Amino acid sequence: MRSCLLPPAFTLVLAFILPSQRCLAVDVMVTAVAGRPYGVATIEIPLQQPIVGVTLSPIRAVDVNGRILYPFSEDIKVGVPPASETPVPRPGNGRLLGRLGNLIREIAGTDEQLDQTIARRVTFLFLGSEPLKVRVDDATQTVGSYEVVPDRDEVAHGEMMSRWWFGYIDAARSQIDAADYPTLVETYMTAMLARRTGMALPTWYLDSKKEDDELLGTLKLIAGGEAISDRVFRRVAVGAPDIAGMPDLGGSADRVASLPLPPPPRWDPLFDDPSLAGVPVEPMATRVPPECFYIRYGSFANYLWFTDLSNEYGGDISSMVTLRGIETGATRRIEQQLNLKTTELSRMIGPSVIEDQAIIGRDLFMNDGASLGVMFKAKNAFLLKTSFANDRVALTRSDDEVSLKDVKVGDRTVSLLSTADNRVRSFMVQDGDYFLVTNSRSLVERFLEVGKNAQSLAATSSFLLARRLMPLERGDVVFAYFSPEMLRGLTSPQYLIELRRRLSANAEIAMMHLARSAADQEARVTGESVVGMDELIRRGYLPRGFGVRLDGSGAINVGERVMDSRRGTRGRFLPIVDIEIEAVTPEEASWYGQIAAQYESRFPTIDPIMIGVGREATKAVDGGNGERITMHAEIAPLVPEKYGQYAKYLGPPTQVAMQFSPDDIVALQAHVAAEELGPPTHLFAAIKDSVPPDPGDFDGLLNTYRSLRGIPGYIGAWPQPGMLDRLPLGLGRGQPVGPGTNRLLGGLYRYADGEFSVLSFQPDVLQASLPFLAAIDVPDAAQVRMRSGNLNGSQLEGWVNAQLYDRARQSSVAGASLMSLLTRQLGVAPEQVPIELEKVLGAKLQCALGGEFVYSDGGDRWISTAWRGDVAPAIAPADYVAPPMKWFRGATATVTQYADRVVADAVIDVAR
Repeated sequence: MRSCLLPPAFTLVLAFILPSQRCLAVDVMVTAVAGRPYGVATIEIPLQQPIVGVTLSPIRAVDVNGRILYPFSEDIKVGVPPASETPVPRPGNGRLLGRLGNLIREIAGTDEQLDQTIARRVTFLFLGSEPLKVRVDDATQTVGSYEVVPDRDEVAHGEMMSRWWFGYIDAARSQIDAADYPTLVETYMTAMLARRTGMALPTWYLDSKKEDDELLGTLKLIAGGEAISDRVFRRVAVGAPDIAGMPDLGGSADRVASLPLPPPPRWDPLFDDPSLAGVPVEPMATRVPPECFYIRYGSFANYLWFTDLSNEYGGDISSMVTLRGIETGATRRIEQQLNLKTTELSRMIGPSVIEDQAIIGRDLFMNDGASLGVMFKAKNAFLLKTSFANDRVALTRSDDEVSLKDVKVGDRTVSLLSTADNRVRSFMVQDGDYFLVTNSRSLVERFLEVGKNAQSLAATSSFLLARRLMPLERGDVVFAYFSPEMLRGLTSPQYLIELRRRLSANAEIAMMHLARSAADQEARVTGESVVGMDELIRRGYLPRGFGVRLDGSGAINVGERVMDSRRGTRGRFLPIVDIEIEAVTPEEASWYGQIAAQYESRFPTIDPIMIGVGREATKAVDGGNGERITMHAEIAPLVPEKYGQYAKYLGPPTQVAMQFSPDDIVALQAHVAAEELGPPTHLFAAIKDSVPPDPGDFDGLLNTYRSLRGIPGYIGAWPQPGMLDRLPLGLGRGQPVGPGTNRLLGGLYRYADGEFSVLSFQPDVLQASLPFLAAIDVPDAAQVRMRSGNLNGSQLEGWVNAQLYDRARQSSVAGASLMSLLTRQLGVAPEQVPIELEKVLGAKLQCALGGEFVYSDGGDRWISTAWRGDVAPAIAPADYVAPPMKWFRGATATVTQYADRVVADAVIDVAR
């Protein structure tokens, strides 16, 4: 069988047999046409026997001279023919039965057609017009070697280029959809190749709709949402205006920064309550500027506990839940920037010289360059100052790029340890027994001002309220407070406009590295080196207008590094509070004006947030060391009206809770208020220890029904809401099968006794749980309560572990594919791939399975050591333990909404 969708400008048919290969080929079709800027070729290999139900690893074309560029492979598939080609005659031509059959297949979700692979195809571009010697490999061996002699045919060249382009962008989008990392490489390649080949960008590339909700878009921007970053990167890659997903207003005047910074929203007055003046506060808070966040450890020992907990998971506390595809290393970068790394010596002397310690700052943009510092209250100011001074001098002696000098901030002399690229940027200032080490000159100024005028965080009513609600006597290991002034600052014009600008700066730095790699790959063949940004733009590796930014900054080369001329290196940008925005464009002013208006009308106040963390040593179930970590969070004072319906769904706080069956491993209950239910009602649900269905089993209505029937659990309500009884035709009552129990349509069982209404697909689960169900009085008031038992050793543990493995496996495979992409698409030498990738991403790529990415010479691709082979196992190995399964030993949580505050409490048992 032969299948070729390309015009036969030149066709070479070779017959060969490879007995050792499972996918035997019977003949090969090669088509190649020379052209500019690239020639294009296809090698299609029909298989001797079709392959059904197996996903084959990609094949690739290799040329020893490096002339092959930008390949992609695809499998040619056709549907498996039905078992019989002779249909049974159907009355009425089968229209009714056909419609019923289609409906059943649609509901069941089982109408996927089984495909068979009949041929394999690799398509690529090439440089020059001379013949090529091409070797085609799969993941394990060489399929064959072929001599490709290009033809010259302009019409055929255009048609083949179009087919190559559609296949290439489809492969790129598949990689993007599967990625668990910023997809900068795939995005850049698509834009660059469209520009250099004259092909049209795919419709999905710039299909970025304006955010329907300005406030939601603002939150995504502040949170560093990857969708926003990706949107900006795509626009910069094609030379579109560097704005976060906003349409270009069209006029050149809108691209000139000619207007002053717009005003912030007109906020409502801050909370003020003079009666709180006598609330006790810690001395440390009296030196913190009100516009700063405040994370207090209370003692050096508490700081070490949190640091050690974080270090157990690579310095990233979020790794307790899951490993992401990239390792930002934000904590290590801040430690290096401030020169405050914890050493064994500092562990020894710290408790004797440090009385209190806190982190303060204006933001937590750790991945780009936060505005923060570490504040100390000294027990022995002389020893602490001497220790800092010695560490700073030692760094200058060991690193020639680091300078140490005294600078004037106001009327004070401050020590500044720094490098030109902000890799190190550490101001140190002492004011009595208080020390501040920070990367921000603005924070130094405000720290000294507060020391003089006493207008500190501790003097604000909102902080005093926080300390009344969470008094010092709690002895929190960590106390975090995010003031309304700090949260308002994140939505200020300076912050939001600069955040958009630095997204463009990040994009340009990444693009410079990628453009260099793309140019170097072709230069190795042509011998024509491309030097400098202007030449990269002229040859199409970078878009026109690249590097011309609104504020006069741009990407510059400093040796092998690329940095922003105003902000420094990626990950260590100049703190936003230290950047003065002199002017904005009309578009920026209009964009921010819309956001300010939304806040004025919908969120005229921003509520402060406070969090307290405590710990207690315990014995783990397995006999090892454990801890019970308590978390208490409040939003207060609260104005619930601005949260709309979300604040109205809960009923009043109640000291009534549901008592569940003791063998329920997960249970949830909520006290809700809804017109459909009548008076406030307790809704609850629980499941027994079991192996739940896989998420994929819920595809299709019938499959979902079958999966739900297999879950040993129940849902219920108290007092009985009567919703089911109001259904027409008596559908909610069903047929009696026992005392108080009816069987409803669909095999669902319902128990009702006038107070409780409980539903389950499994009558034995229902009957076994009913004796334990009760509404009981509890000491704490809440509306939402959750309980999870210890999963260690349970059936549910294996299911959760398998789901987490599957997610981590997909991330690991995508990461290895990205590294292979740099080798195959940009010609980066394997030993340079990790280095170049870190430059592009601004972070290290890591295997989410906990392994190391290594280059496989045999397969000519990247794999992970966690795979223990060339392919990541589809099923979790017996010894794989997902991060949460190592430490999670059970939890309870409650949420309570009062008229003026929201309170959340959690207790988590942890194995250490």
